[in-house]
This record gives sequence, C-alpha cells and structure tokens, in this order.
Amino acid sequence: MKKKFLISIWSDPSNYINLLFLINHIVRKKIKVILVCQKIERKEDFYYFVKKSNYLKVIEVKQKNKIGYLFFYKYKFNLIKKFKPDTLISINFISLFFSSLIYKKKIKWIYYNFDFNLAKKLNLHNLLEKKIVRSVNYVFLPSNSRVSIYKKEFNKKNNIYPIHNCFSKYFNVKKYKFPKKYKFLDKRRYLVRLGSFYNFHYLEELAYSTKFWKKDYYLVMAGKSYDNYFSKLSNYVKNNKLKKVILLENISYKFWFKLLMNAKAGFALYQPINISHKLMGGTSQKLNNYIFANIPSIVSKSKDTIKFNKNYNTSIITDGDYKQIAEKTNYILKNKKNYQSKVIRNKQAFLKTFNFEEQIKDLEKLIF
Repeated sequence: MKKKFLISIWSDPSNYINLLFLINHIVRKKIKVILVCQKIERKEDFYYFVKKSNYLKVIEVKQKNKIGYLFFYKYKFNLIKKFKPDTLISINFISLFFSSLIYKKKIKWIYYNFDFNLAKKLNLHNLLEKKIVRSVNYVFLPSNSRVSIYKKEFNKKNNIYPIHNCFSKYFNVKKYKFPKKYKFLDKRRYLVRLGSFYNFHYLEELAYSTKFWKKDYYLVMAGKSYDNYFSKLSNYVKNNKLKKVILLENISYKFWFKLLMNAKAGFALYQPINISHKLMGGTSQKLNNYIFANIPSIVSKSKDTIKFNKNYNTSIITDGDYKQIAEKTNYILKNKKNYQSKVIRNKQAFLKTFNFEEQIKDLEKLIF
C-alpha cells in the first residue's frame, strides 16, 4: 500500500522555500500528499517551485483569525479520518498544536520548526510546545546551532535534526525580462536585499549607506511588506534623497530571481533581537538565495555568522552602522580578487553542502 503524507502550515507556504522543495521531493516518489495551509496569495509563485501533480492536493483555508483556526482544525481532523495518512508533518507551532489534538500513535509525526522564539510573551506557547514535542517522532530545525538551543530549552534530547534552508540542485530559474522601467539593471550594476520589508533588519541604515558608496551602483530592495514598513521606508528614502535606492514591493518570483541572478552581491542583515536573528549562519533564506546564485553577501555580525563564515567564507561581515555597511560594500566592489574568491566559495558551498539534496540525504530514512 502506497504511503500518504498530510502536511499542514498556518501560513502561505510560498514563503517557505525548503518546504516547497520537500513537497516536490515527496511527490517525486509518487507518494500522495495533501497540504493544508492558509490562502496562497500568488499561485504562480507557489507553482514556480512546486510541480503540479496528481499526487498533490492543496487545501487552502481562506478564513482568518479564530474562524480560520476552526476550519484549519476541521480539515485536519477530517483528513486524519478519511485520508488516513501514514505521516503527519506539522510546520511551526500552530500546526503542531492542532495536530496534537488529532494525532494517533500509529501515524509517524514530524515537527518542522522554522522559527522558534524564546521571548517572555511566548512563555505559554513554548510551554505547550515543550509538552507536545514529547509525542513527536522527529523534530527538524534549520541549523545545528538552533538544534543545540532547542534541545536545552524544550528538553527534547533525541530525534532532533538540522536541515538548512537550501535550494535544490535541480531548481531552474525561468527566463524573465526586466520591465522597461528597470531595463538598466541588465548592466548588473546593483546589489540586492531580497526579503520582507520589516523592522529589525537595518533597512534604513542600509539605504542610507548608499550615499557613501564609491562606485556607481544601485541598491535594489524587494519583498513583501509588513506593518506598512514599505511606505515608511519609501518616505525615508525620499526624505533623505537616496537616489541609488530602488524599492520594489510584492514582486513575483520571476522578477525576484531575475534580480537575484543578475546582482553583483546581496545583503542579509539582522538586528539581534531574538533567537532567530542571532542564529542566522547558514539558516537565513536571504543568505541561501545568494549562495544559490553564487554571489558574495554582506551579512550582519553575530557569533553564529562569524563561525559560519570561518568555515565557508561566502560573505563579508558587518556591523549595522551605515558607515561600516558602506565600507564593506566599497571593499567588495573594489577588490576584484576577493570578489572572485567569494564567488567560487559560494559555488562550492552550494554544490557540496547547502543544497536541498545534501541536506535531506541523512533524513530520508526518517521521513520515509
């Protein structure tokens, strides 16, 4: 009898690239998968990664808040009874919590936590998680450093494994032409910062640093906006007359990957406000975008990123000060030998370690 997987996430799955590659990986084995998730805002982005297949069914919960939770639970409850999955994969806490209400011992249960937080306001949340994970067969986390902390804080000593947020070796970027307005970007004279527009990413400092860039390069920042941050940053750029900064909101993945593959280098900056932001070495989706594209990155300084960079030498480390960001940017643009060395190290990091196939290799027997 063929295996069946039920995967659930209380979010738009398009934001979780590793999850999309995992779905492809399972479906490629001709295993039936049902994905229960929040509404997918842009279907073309989801299917940019996930291949359409008769083995995959997607159930979207279009309701929000408490009503959405009820429907999320209802779909999962009915599927446990009717679909009868062999394996249950719960992504992040909300999915874990509702899965705990319907879980049956004969089902293999995997918890994939992309982003835990030890803030005091989440004490109840984390207490519940600590109790629930006792029943989980396996826990996956996006880095070795997060595994170490999770073991200690959630008292889960065994069957917990790292799987970094990486691109597949078989992922193909689709051809795309820049809109006429941005045709000048074909000259590759820009650096990118791809990811959410939100607080605690040194975005204002990064934008302001362009005033001190020695070379005639643009900074392109693109991604989804939260809490109206795109508008705030747009006003900041306008008020400070930052003419080298281009801001793009809610672009398609076609546009995203054209920007990525054409860029000179990329930024991945995090203020150390929580566990996630402190432990971004090899974990950050931004960083792994740049590793996939084989371009150097400028990343924020932390013990974790310093340790990562000592091992792989893919990046240049910076503080969050605009002057130092500008200094590091000028260095990477002026020093051709160092730049080419970083390009080679990023390519090696991707081919040898930071690709989905390498990451999933040791977990195959656990999942299947």
